[in-house]
Amino acid sequence: MATNKEKRSGAHVDRSAEQAREERRTRLAAEKRRQEAQRTQQREAEEAMRARKARIARKKRGRLLRQLKIAAIVLAILAAVVIGVMVYTAIRVSESDTNFPNVTLKGIEVGGLTRAETLEKLNAAGWDADAAEPMRVTLPMGVGLELDRRRAGVALTAEKAADVAYRFGHTQDAYQNLLCYLGSFFHPTDAALETPLLDEGYVRAAVEKAAAAFDGQVAGSSEAVVDLDNAEIRSVKGAGELSLNINAIVDGLSRALLNGERSFDYQQIDGTPTMPDYDALFAELNTEPQDAVFKDDGSFEVIDEVVGCSFDVAAAKAAWEAAGLMQEVKIPLVITEPEITGDELRALLFRDVLGYQTTVYASSGQNRCNNIELAASKIDGYVLMPGEVFSYNEAVGQRTREAGFLEAGAYASGQVVQEVGGGICQLSSTLYCAMMFANLETVSRQSHQFRVDYLPIAYDATVSWPNPDFKFRNNREYPIRICAYTNENKQLTVEIQGTDVDGSYVELTNESWIVYDTTYTDVQVGWGARATRHVYDANGNEIATIKEPYSSYNKHPEDIAWPPEYYSAQQAGATDQSADVTDTSGAIFPGVEASGSNAEIIFG
Repeated sequence: MATNKEKRSGAHVDRSAEQAREERRTRLAAEKRRQEAQRTQQREAEEAMRARKARIARKKRGRLLRQLKIAAIVLAILAAVVIGVMVYTAIRVSESDTNFPNVTLKGIEVGGLTRAETLEKLNAAGWDADAAEPMRVTLPMGVGLELDRRRAGVALTAEKAADVAYRFGHTQDAYQNLLCYLGSFFHPTDAALETPLLDEGYVRAAVEKAAAAFDGQVAGSSEAVVDLDNAEIRSVKGAGELSLNINAIVDGLSRALLNGERSFDYQQIDGTPTMPDYDALFAELNTEPQDAVFKDDGSFEVIDEVVGCSFDVAAAKAAWEAAGLMQEVKIPLVITEPEITGDELRALLFRDVLGYQTTVYASSGQNRCNNIELAASKIDGYVLMPGEVFSYNEAVGQRTREAGFLEAGAYASGQVVQEVGGGICQLSSTLYCAMMFANLETVSRQSHQFRVDYLPIAYDATVSWPNPDFKFRNNREYPIRICAYTNENKQLTVEIQGTDVDGSYVELTNESWIVYDTTYTDVQVGWGARATRHVYDANGNEIATIKEPYSSYNKHPEDIAWPPEYYSAQQAGATDQSADVTDTSGAIFPGVEASGSNAEIIFG
């Protein structure tokens, strides 16, 4: 810490420094005042110099203005003289009755001529004939038009041309007239080229009409049309894609008219023709031929044929490129017909009558006729696919009054009784014969208990509900159809319709033999019989022999000539009726006893 003495000593030093600083400030202030005084004196001197220069400049301007005023007066006097001369000259020029010097009309000198003299000179030069020549315009696609150049405003009649020549420099503006007059001495002026006023509306209307004709020629579509009937692909190159630029034609034609041209050719067409997508068409059309086939599901529905189709894509593109605008391009299609068509396959089905049989029921009563005709209607049109089995009972159904069947004669245990559905065995027997002629496979067939009078022996088939049933199988490779119908003559016909693939046919034969009682061996109690199919090829060669199931028939009890011993034995209870019987060959013939003692109702 500083002592009091040091503090006092330090305080004395500080006062001396302060005094020095004050003196320095005083000197700086005095110097500043001196410099300011010098600058003030300099400014005053400069202002005095500027004032002196300004007085000198004012004196000079005064002298110049006096000189300009004198010059202006002189010029004004000269201008007045010149203007006066020009006004006089302009009036004289405007009122003259002759054309200005060096005026021409399309090269014909008419300067200095009166209107009448001009007209005479133009007529002598054939002016009107030239003006009447039209502007001939040629556009694409053979479209053209002619323009009346006078109507378009670019060709003048002789009278109008004479007026035009005189009007050059003879306007209401005298000064403008004077300028034209003076200018005519230095360069010639063709008044006919200076005055045309083109009627663009007339020109545009004519071009639009021609463009409409062009549009009519290029209308349509450039898309490719596939014509399978004529085996070709057709397209018109650029159709519907081309147009004319009306504004460009109007502009070019207007310039040609104003230039005095007599023809104008414009061949530019807007729009770019689009080539058909031949690659896509090929992908769509290219097809290998395929024969029609039957579906493999056994339904014999036809999958129709596919016609083969193709074309040369590269050749198609080249032909299109080589074609001109709006030219029809025809690309030939290669059509390959299949060997088998769907119609041919359909025609195969049911085209042939494989077998048929007709029987007569004219002696039948009304109810029996009803039953035969009703049963026939139930199987008529029945279709049997290959391998399927036909069941007569399933097709006709149970014979009931509700189904429409009536009571008619039938056999039951050797007796004639009235039963619902009596008589329908004539249909099953007729069907059996037709089936054999069609060479179909017999599955289940039983002969009647007694012989029938509407078919030869062994050609019948009895039915009852639910048994016995008549069944056969379609063992052919195509479907068959049963057609059963009657006529007003009480004839029943059954046809088996199908497809005859080889021309083979069937002839039927039958054989029969007498069946004797085994006890009374000279007493006939029935017949044994059998039908045989003889199958021939198309050339008449027998290729197969098919024996049908055995048939056994009882004689009606009242028709059997039993000896007296038979009746005695019956009374004594000694006759065994269950014994077998033998045919004429001595062979055992099964079923005679069963046939004689069958308790089921056997229709027919």
